[in-house]
Amino acid sequence: MTKEVGTPQGFTNREMQLIKFIRELGWGEVRLRVENGQPVLIYEAIRTVKLEEDALFSKGRKKQAPV
Repeated sequence: MTKEVGTPQGFTNREMQLIKFIRELGWGEVRLRVENGQPVLIYEAIRTVKLEEDALFSKGRKKQAPV
């Protein structure tokens, strides 16, 4: 495995790009191709959005919606 010089913590440029991509994705799934221990391609990324409780609901108990 070949390491590139000049990136933080000894990461290669490809590893840094992968970390940046994952952080920007936030939440979801990634399909990745690895060659010689290094990320080469991100085949597909599925961004998933996690829905949170509505602001009208307080922690532990829900308010009744008007009928």
